[in-house]
Amino acid sequence: MSALGPLQEADCLSQADLIAAISTAIGPGAVGIVRLSGQGAAWALEKAFVSQTSPVSRPRSMVFGKLVHPATGAILDHVLAAFFPSPCSFTGEDTAEIFCHGGHTVPRLILEAFLATGARLANPGEFTQRAFLNGRLGLDQAEAVAELVAAQSEAEAALATSHLEGALSHRIRPAMEGLLGLKAELAAILDFEEDWDEAKSSSLLAKLDDLMAELTVLRNIRACSRVFRDGLRLVLAGRPNAGKSSLFNALVGRDRALVSPRPGTTRDFLEAAISWEGLRVELVDTAGLGDCPEDELEARGQEFARQELEEADVVIWLHPANAPGAGPPPGLPAAKVLEATSKADLADGRSSPERPSFSALTGQGLDNLKTLVLEMAGIVPGRQPEAVPNLRQQKALEECLKCLSLARQALLGCQPPDIISLEIGDALDSLGQITGQILSEDLLAEVFDRFCVGK
Repeated sequence: MSALGPLQEADCLSQADLIAAISTAIGPGAVGIVRLSGQGAAWALEKAFVSQTSPVSRPRSMVFGKLVHPATGAILDHVLAAFFPSPCSFTGEDTAEIFCHGGHTVPRLILEAFLATGARLANPGEFTQRAFLNGRLGLDQAEAVAELVAAQSEAEAALATSHLEGALSHRIRPAMEGLLGLKAELAAILDFEEDWDEAKSSSLLAKLDDLMAELTVLRNIRACSRVFRDGLRLVLAGRPNAGKSSLFNALVGRDRALVSPRPGTTRDFLEAAISWEGLRVELVDTAGLGDCPEDELEARGQEFARQELEEADVVIWLHPANAPGAGPPPGLPAAKVLEATSKADLADGRSSPERPSFSALTGQGLDNLKTLVLEMAGIVPGRQPEAVPNLRQQKALEECLKCLSLARQALLGCQPPDIISLEIGDALDSLGQITGQILSEDLLAEVFDRFCVGK
């Protein structure tokens, strides 16, 4: 591990190669994109692209022409080509992009043509990795690129876009500057042999506490806002024949689960992804939790159901209006359980704040049920945090706070300034792993191996 910045760490992966990849999904489609980046991109483009006007002479402009195989001269497609000279490109290197017809074959043939010019196939995430190493993106912004591509809901996409704009690094930068200020004060005490008196110690302690409080808020954001990044896992549970599968079908919008008056229809659990207020919701229908399972299969279904209850963000526990049953099993945190009365069409349909009622058959009360679930998850429609650390970033924040806690103990214990400074330095390194100012090959692999080829 070193304290070198991205530009200084560029030698940990060779950037001398010209790389090429298909940047669009393989399969039927109107347009495919083949991308090149690195030294020789201009030469390779002019070798394979035939037109009255060279894209290299008209940077950042689309030029129409033919793409030919450099060895055989065979025409592969009529395409649009654009050239982006260094450093004004996504990667910070000379970059070329070819917009061809989509499908399985044409993009592959064009990629093979560029490989014939001497380019090599790009590794997963290598274009974004080069953008980071060339200082075009911070590491947190580079991760946001992968998150944006993988987003499965509006909320995830909005959060990834916010991170791509630098929302997380903007939150971290003031803390890093504050910690650097503390290190400077400690260095001055050492350099000028100033007395380590109580006033200086109290001043440093107050500044350290303020910085720790700010970072603690950022660390805790993930706990309370994780669902914006990871989605909400909503589990439907109750006794057999409580109406779980009917509610599952009503929320999904089509018949996915078998429904029968006979108890115990659901043996395994079913899952479906739906969207509420732009938030991805993983909906789970579970087997009924009765007192005595009739056979081994039903017992296994109940075991699966209990596992799902533990992993849920919110549980809707159903009490059928025509046959009220027992409440949720002991040990299940009340804060994540919403008890509701199902089959309201078979009773008077009255509701209370403690136990809202609904009918999966008529749709009565479903909107209210959805609102209550979102409130339990801490979600206010139309509002979401700008920055929520991912798991890797969360671990780095926790390590930072651990180091600062040790620095605080050393300060309270009247330890020498250089000991305190070392702990603060380690805390800075942990924050630097989020932004990319502290870098290692292992860290690069951890981040960019999750990318797809061509991104």
